[in-house]
Amino acid sequence: MVYTKHFEIHKLKHLRQAKDYVENAEKTLVNESNPEHLTNLFPYISNPDKTMSMQLVSGHGITNVYDAANEFIATKKLKALAKGNEFNFDPQTGKVKFNVESLEKNNAVLGHHLIQAFYPEDNLTPEQIHEIGRQTILEFTGGEYEFVIATHVDRKHIHNHIIFNSTNLYTGKQFNWKTIPKENGKWFDITKNNFEKVSDKIASRYGAKIIEKSPGNSHLKYTKWQTQSIYKSQIKQRLDYLLEMSSDIDDFKRKATALNLSFDFSGKWATYRLLDEPQMKNTRGRNLDKKHPEKYNLESIIERLETNELSLTVDEVVERYEEKVDVVKQDFDYQVTVEKWQIDHMTSKGFYLNVDFGIADRGQIFIGGYKVDQLENGDCVLYLKKNETFRLLSEKEASFTKYLTGHDLAKQLGLYNGTVPLKKEPVISTINELVDAINFLAEHGVTEGTQFNNMESQLMAALGDAEKKLSVIDNKIMELTKIAKLLIEKESEHSQTAINELENLGVSPSIKYQDIHQELQSEKMSRKILKNKFEQTVDEINTFNEIKATQLEENKEKSEGKRI
Repeated sequence: MVYTKHFEIHKLKHLRQAKDYVENAEKTLVNESNPEHLTNLFPYISNPDKTMSMQLVSGHGITNVYDAANEFIATKKLKALAKGNEFNFDPQTGKVKFNVESLEKNNAVLGHHLIQAFYPEDNLTPEQIHEIGRQTILEFTGGEYEFVIATHVDRKHIHNHIIFNSTNLYTGKQFNWKTIPKENGKWFDITKNNFEKVSDKIASRYGAKIIEKSPGNSHLKYTKWQTQSIYKSQIKQRLDYLLEMSSDIDDFKRKATALNLSFDFSGKWATYRLLDEPQMKNTRGRNLDKKHPEKYNLESIIERLETNELSLTVDEVVERYEEKVDVVKQDFDYQVTVEKWQIDHMTSKGFYLNVDFGIADRGQIFIGGYKVDQLENGDCVLYLKKNETFRLLSEKEASFTKYLTGHDLAKQLGLYNGTVPLKKEPVISTINELVDAINFLAEHGVTEGTQFNNMESQLMAALGDAEKKLSVIDNKIMELTKIAKLLIEKESEHSQTAINELENLGVSPSIKYQDIHQELQSEKMSRKILKNKFEQTVDEINTFNEIKATQLEENKEKSEGKRI
């Protein structure tokens, strides 16, 4: 695993060498509790007792790694000289002298000290760890800042000490280390987070285990590390399920306990907590549905349960819920095939995909393994939600922050390999869930009553939405087809008429036929899937109604027979 720390260097004495410190370096521990731990850093990090006789010390942008402090300062002098700042005439010598102490003005940051530690279980050699650190800091700084890196092997967890100058070699600008305040009064270190992302990416290429801060390779591991908003979503999902599957409040409580959902109805607002997730604070029921804040209060739950006709055991409810979780896990808006060459590397947690952006820049995007099916030929199939976001890690500039939505990522990956992303309309998931619920009720003998009728009404509404969406897609296909024809005319015949019509339609001049072609094919596939689901569901409803009508007729005949 890779663990990182960051310290700022504010004092010149922290950069300068001292002979007595070198001699005692093996006794010095680097830890956050020692305020002077940065004093004379360079001799510490290059201590031969820690660095395999200095074989694991290297630098970038400097001539002598063992005199890096003075080279850092020289770079800062050049910046000051260019601005004409802090240079004073000395009448005694007749020379202009730079005021070195001015570098410390306003508690300025002179450099940054990063520690990158690896666990013994990673089974990496010191040389590999040194190279991971070198590649990480090069990518993190874009190669525009001087740095020294030394790999210490004096402990079980081999670690890199990296010190880089805060002054840009080329522009003289100060490195911008960003932190922002959080709602809880603490600070979030944006730049350290950037460094960790790059560190994880490079280290994972060498097989290092990564501290699990991102989704794992299963739904359970994925949800374990999510924010409170995801906990709310899970709580709401379980509560809605329990409202369907419980007969009364006592039954509700038994089944909630079986689903690891803690509840407290003693206050004004009911509170809930997931017992199988690392949720520390209870969630108020009023925060689960803003439009209906009292929906999950005790009184509302009792009222809702009075409409239920279904009677299931606790074991049946738990088994059924686990099946629903698997369905949710597999839900997606886009299915896109990624070819082997588009994969940078794989880890136990997921995949790093190569993505080009702009004219001449490249980066990687991490996709959790729970979103990926690996094919036998080395290709992968991704399952993406439309509005989820993925962070792009630029190889040239780690501070560059760009996020792609699932929609944009599917489109971009498809453009690279010529495949068409399969788009699934959200209403399909709604229809699948309602049909499944109705079938489940029917299997348990419930074909009438408020609960069943509500399900039927929701399904008919969903079919109405699907019909409307088909109409929207049809119009979209007609519009894209028209644009595609004009683009072909523009590109093959350089038609001014086509150019004018495209301009009137608001089509950007940069749009090419290939861009529209992929979108058009995707919409056609989406239409085909939705139309098939619509027709299939209508057939199932008709069949079910015929069976229900037959059963009603049989029951009526039996009832009349008994009267006779």
